[in-house]
Amino acid sequence: MIADIKAGTKETIDFDLLHAVPPQSAPDWVKQSPLADPAVPAGYVAADKHTLIHPRWPNVFTLGDAANLPTSKTGAAARKQAPVLVANLTAAMRAQPGTARYDGYTSCPLVTSRNRMLLAEFDYDLKPKPSIPFISTMKPRYDMWLLKRYGLPALYWNLMLRGRA
Repeated sequence: MIADIKAGTKETIDFDLLHAVPPQSAPDWVKQSPLADPAVPAGYVAADKHTLIHPRWPNVFTLGDAANLPTSKTGAAARKQAPVLVANLTAAMRAQPGTARYDGYTSCPLVTSRNRMLLAEFDYDLKPKPSIPFISTMKPRYDMWLLKRYGLPALYWNLMLRGRA
């Protein structure tokens, strides 16, 4: 069951897996700028969900945690958004239309026990988008926990932040 509970209220909910996420929003300077999507109180930068181009200013692009995209704000999502943004920005610099498209891919590593994790990977349509074709990442696995514990930090710090992954 998914619940949106207002602050100061109490509610009892039965669940099999609880994934609690604190409220998120854009920084105040983004919220107060004309770049922010006026339809969203969190103040994220408005963007076409496929091209990552701002709907009012075709020379403004956004991705990651600042973007008002209907997907999870994860490093995996930003990693898939970056090449789309670069391709469309490069096209704009050449006065060409941006044709690269982001499909909403995101990956949410969910630790399900002390040494088990599943990797929920999906697109805008919530269709599974597994990145490791020969194993099921949608079931809790020890090897997925090892990936979360050792592989993903190395990938993030050594490859993603340097634009190599």
